[in-house]
Amino acid sequence: MWDAGGSKTSETWEEVFGKGAKADEIFMAWNYARYLDAVTQAGKKEYAIPMFVNAWIVQPEDKGPGDYPSGGPQNHMHDIWRAGAPHIDLLCPDIYLPDFTGIVAQYARSGNPIFVPESASDTRGAANAFYAIGQQRAIGYSPFGIDNVSQLMRAGPDAPQPAGAQPPPDVAALPFSVAYKMLAQLAPSILEHQANGTIAAASLNRQNPDQQIQLGDYILNVGLPRNRRTPAVVPDVTGYGIFMATGPDEYLLAGNNLQITFTPHTPGPPIAGIARQENGHFENGKWVVTRFLAGDDSVLRYDIATVADMGQSGSGVRLTAPDRGIQRVRLYRYQ
Repeated sequence: MWDAGGSKTSETWEEVFGKGAKADEIFMAWNYARYLDAVTQAGKKEYAIPMFVNAWIVQPEDKGPGDYPSGGPQNHMHDIWRAGAPHIDLLCPDIYLPDFTGIVAQYARSGNPIFVPESASDTRGAANAFYAIGQQRAIGYSPFGIDNVSQLMRAGPDAPQPAGAQPPPDVAALPFSVAYKMLAQLAPSILEHQANGTIAAASLNRQNPDQQIQLGDYILNVGLPRNRRTPAVVPDVTGYGIFMATGPDEYLLAGNNLQITFTPHTPGPPIAGIARQENGHFENGKWVVTRFLAGDDSVLRYDIATVADMGQSGSGVRLTAPDRGIQRVRLYRYQ
């Protein structure tokens, strides 16, 4: 709108931004931002700690300004807030809409660090946390209602299903708890690979069951787990994972309800196989191997002739939390 008005650096508000609801919303956003910046600046004189503002996302049924808290740090007001509130460190979205990946990407720009101050705490939340941290370099993800067990057991195709009069659930075994245990183990590696740009993530479901990710010298073909004999059947589950390129031909992989195969992305032999596959965990920052995997642990498809025609080996990694949720692999290439 500023460009459309001639990119003026003076004149009246309407002469700079024009008239109408959009210009009015920019006016509101600018003044909210300036006020909160003054409050933040005063606060930082007492406590020099980061400050974030919490964004109410525009909902699908909202038709325009006034249907949502207009002038807040929504995505389309991002530039106004960055200019008007330089002492605020993070513009942070509350995300409850289904398109978590799209919304979090809208905030990962213009040097804005990602922190999600409020979102799901069930299986979907586990996928959200992995994706935000692994793909958008988030510094944190805060689940809503973490003290409410019912929030951790929200309905879903792969959520725990209580039946009748059951004893209280084992909270530590619920999907979000298991996901956070994995993230805690991976935290030093995540920080290292976020800094190096050698990290990626995926969040999949039945509507979006497959994704290809270039990381290191390979393309990771990430998908929901399939039956070895009927690979065309897509399960109705939530899958998520974080992937780190730890060296030439080596990866650290973590997540749940995923399978991963590898396709070389650099000159050389065109087919990738698994030379070594370890399942394990981290103790005090040290990798501890629980078991070495091979055979049916690594074979993802039995129709070998078909996958050979696809330039694949038929083998890969199947992530299942908690027992096989963290794996390390070394690859080799052949003709």
